[in-house]
Amino acid sequence: MEESPKRKWSDGEREAAVISLSTLVIASAVLGLLVYETTVPFCRGAPCPARESLSVISTTVNSPTNVTLRIINSGSVAVSLASYYVKDAYGQTYANSNWAGPNISPNTTLSLNLLIDGKSFSFQHGSSYAIIVVTSRNNQYTFTVTA
Repeated sequence: MEESPKRKWSDGEREAAVISLSTLVIASAVLGLLVYETTVPFCRGAPCPARESLSVISTTVNSPTNVTLRIINSGSVAVSLASYYVKDAYGQTYANSNWAGPNISPNTTLSLNLLIDGKSFSFQHGSSYAIIVVTSRNNQYTFTVTA
């Protein structure tokens, strides 16, 4: 069999091939940087703001007018509690808006003893109540308690 002669590229074809290959390499590099940027940002910017985060560990109903919440501050800043509200299933609300609650450091648990006056309602066995705790930064945390 006879070998076919090798075709030589013209100057224009060589130039087009170099441009195409260069474009492909640059596009691949840019795409790689974009993917990398999503996992390790180049521009760090301002540090993350401090955040509050409260969660309930356990609840105990001590009496018809007293409940204890064991809560944890899993945020990155101390939390100062400013007020609390207790709501029953019928929408009746007890408000303690002038409460000087405790401060909770980050990664700290605390037993929080909350009282209601018992005039509008009281904690009844088997009933659920929403307890809304408000921080000094005006963040609200709602916890459900079943008596």
